[in-house]
Amino acid sequence: MRIILTLAFCVFAVGCGPSVRDLEKGQRETQGDIGDIRSLQAEQTAAIAQLQSDIRAINGRIDEIAYLAKGRTEQLEEKLSQVSSRVPPPPGVPEDLLNEDEEAIARISSGAAEQFKTGLRQLRTGDFEGAKSSFSSFKDKNPGTAFTDNALFWIGVSNDSLGQHDRAVVAYSEVFQKYPGEDRVAVALFRLGDSFLKLGSREDAALSYQMIVDDYPKSVYAKLAQEKLKTLKTGKKATPAKKK
Repeated sequence: MRIILTLAFCVFAVGCGPSVRDLEKGQRETQGDIGDIRSLQAEQTAAIAQLQSDIRAINGRIDEIAYLAKGRTEQLEEKLSQVSSRVPPPPGVPEDLLNEDEEAIARISSGAAEQFKTGLRQLRTGDFEGAKSSFSSFKDKNPGTAFTDNALFWIGVSNDSLGQHDRAVVAYSEVFQKYPGEDRVAVALFRLGDSFLKLGSREDAALSYQMIVDDYPKSVYAKLAQEKLKTLKTGKKATPAKKK
């Protein structure tokens, strides 16, 4: 009887529970699912890595395009600057000195230099009020530089061009009073004499020309000043000298 019950229990247990084969099959299926998940994860990781690589490549290309565009823009600005610098300035603005200052300041990169360049461009285009403002600001912010006497000189030129000869006298006078050793003194004195003549002050004009002859005899303006003095001594009406 016990044997029969034991056999019946075994048959019942085997019939109700999963077989070993079923368990192995389920394990294989589970492992297969895990493998599929891992494969999918690997594919996603590879896709993300590729996307990141593509983004880096795009950013690199954008940077390259921006760099090239900047270079071309700078080249275009330089060409435009060269073209504009060839435009003759208005009468009364000494082109040789304007060219000289444009070449000298072009080698300097700073906020002050940009302000000076702006003043020169305004002179060349005939914007004398703008030029006077630019050079006045440069002079006030940058006293004692190699270009400060130049700025004062150009202020005088701007005032002369605006018909403000009394103000031109002040600017030209500051050049030789404050910067007697700089390169704009002789021409400032010569134009000072011309400004005095325009104001009807022949004696002051003669003194200005004589200072050039006495203190700057090797200057190109010394001979021009002597011619002016001869004209003044003869009592003839002084003719405007060729602008330098």
